[in-house]
Amino acid sequence: MRAGGRAALFMALALAACRSRPSDTPVVDAGTPAPPAERAALPDCEVLLSADDRELMLPGFTMKQERACPTCGPLCSFRSDAEPGLAVSITWDCNARYAQSDIHELMAPTLQAGGVEVPALGRAAVRRAPAQGMSQVLAWDDDTDCAVVVTWLGGETERAVEVARSALIATRPAVLDAGIPGAPKEDAGDAGEP
Repeated sequence: MRAGGRAALFMALALAACRSRPSDTPVVDAGTPAPPAERAALPDCEVLLSADDRELMLPGFTMKQERACPTCGPLCSFRSDAEPGLAVSITWDCNARYAQSDIHELMAPTLQAGGVEVPALGRAAVRRAPAQGMSQVLAWDDDTDCAVVVTWLGGETERAVEVARSALIATRPAVLDAGIPGAPKEDAGDAGEP
């Protein structure tokens, strides 16, 4: 498969995973706290995955960024000269409904399409093989309203789960807020003060 074909396939799979979320807004009554505000944008790949995070996650890989869709985060694509037949992509889908939705409802579309649940990964995670030699992991974060989608093509596809785990660890509220204009900046000098 040519590089352009792989990029198109990654983008199509990332969009499909992002769109597999439930579309109904949960009912909110007066006693229910308002859902968090939707993020207008997410930061670039360089911010979402620091150089240290990238080196631990995929040592020796180079990263390229593309926009997955207007409402999704960036599509971060990784390649390695040492492993030319291997391609990896990571994208984020942040939606306030994720924090309030039933996790089984979130996982249902992937499980019905032949996916399997991945235990002990974020709030919940599922894995599927959309094509031979490919693995896709969709994992919902415990600490944010985001899901991470990792698509792995070629090589040892089971490594997709560990990349998803690393991406979830790197997904922190302060990092995500770097993409919101006017969001408060994290001040390292105030970290230890009461």
